[in-house]
Amino acid sequence: MLNRSRLRRSLILALVVAATLPAGAARGTAHHPRTDPAAQGRLIPRNVTWAGWHGRTPYLRHDGLFAGRTSTGAFRVPYQITAPLDAEQGNGTVLVEPPHFAIGLGARDVYLRPRLLFGRGFAHAGIGWSTADFGPGQNLRILDPQAPGTFVQGGTAEGGGRTDPEIVAEFGRALSRDPIARKVLGETGRTYVTGFSDSSVPVLDLVTTGRARGVFDLALPFTTEGADPQPALLDGRFDGRLVIVNSEAEDSATLLDRGVAPGRYRFYAVAGSPHVPDHLEIPSFATRTTPASWEPALRAHFLQADRWVRHGDSPPASYHLKAAGGVIARDANGNALAVHAHGRPAPRPPYVELGEARYVTGFVGSYDAVRTIGQLGFTGHAGYLAAFRGRLLAQLAAGQVTREEAAAMRARAALCPPLTYTQTYRDHYDDFVAMRPCSSSKQG
Repeated sequence: MLNRSRLRRSLILALVVAATLPAGAARGTAHHPRTDPAAQGRLIPRNVTWAGWHGRTPYLRHDGLFAGRTSTGAFRVPYQITAPLDAEQGNGTVLVEPPHFAIGLGARDVYLRPRLLFGRGFAHAGIGWSTADFGPGQNLRILDPQAPGTFVQGGTAEGGGRTDPEIVAEFGRALSRDPIARKVLGETGRTYVTGFSDSSVPVLDLVTTGRARGVFDLALPFTTEGADPQPALLDGRFDGRLVIVNSEAEDSATLLDRGVAPGRYRFYAVAGSPHVPDHLEIPSFATRTTPASWEPALRAHFLQADRWVRHGDSPPASYHLKAAGGVIARDANGNALAVHAHGRPAPRPPYVELGEARYVTGFVGSYDAVRTIGQLGFTGHAGYLAAFRGRLLAQLAAGQVTREEAAAMRARAALCPPLTYTQTYRDHYDDFVAMRPCSSSKQG
């Protein structure tokens, strides 16, 4: 027998499916248009599933096909929209994401996370943009490789298929005008676009080519490399705001904020962090690699960028890694130094500032030369914790971390006295992830 919660969920889904799918469309089967499959910007719904409660707001997941034509050719690709059951309970903003070839919708599921997005009323829309296949499990740019009737005719040849970033812009336009999208999302006041690493490429391409003009209010590519996007802001090819967050591993020379578009552009690079950080509670190949991460900065800067678009509140000044002689400048512990655009020192994560270890960047990071509190110059754990908190408050004041993330970081630094934050990560990883105090017997 269904319990009350499951019964309510079933009733909600039944009502939504009836309201969303066009006449004659069966749940779980493709609905093919009666006209040319390359009809301009048309959403073809296929399925609606439950996406959970976020706070007091129920969310649903809408899957289907998006058919249309870019400047180079026709396409029919999968889409997936995650939005409140009642669009009026959302915040009027949809975040568009082209999927990563191997991780899929990682900005939603791994980096920004559903709790942050959906807990604040955002809607999310993933859209396939390439049929390239780079091997087993590496064909997720299309979003759903099993979706029937998928094709991309335009763009360029790649990985045995076709890649067309312009599809992402066409999808962004359709979200505000297509009748199916309007049923699901209501009146969208703002449309953002994001992507990371592989999936950041189409985002930057749309900005620099001008194809994102008039479509996206905010572009947030992260862990990215490419041509300087600031000329596109200056000459009007992109009329939204652009925020980039990078690790220490990327070549960011072309992306540094030159101060030419202060009302439109921010760039942030996090010292000590690798391209792929340890996601802690989400197991991955990066698990146990390094406690250094750019993820807290990403979440903080995303929320600031949202306020920038909504209310005009300027986000923190850009910061990047200091360079000397064409290489990254480092402190006595071997860790990268961070500066603002005019060379003024910028805060770094507290474990980096205190020199708890040397944090090694790269695709997946590592660390060595781990130091004890005594080697750091503290006579007891209380003194270390006070110093850690002071560095953390500097980061918080600089807008590099949210209060929630700062509280979690401080809690982890206090879990296993007399161990430091980095020692606890190394020696008591499970406790570190769970934020669970270590027992004296476990510390040995």
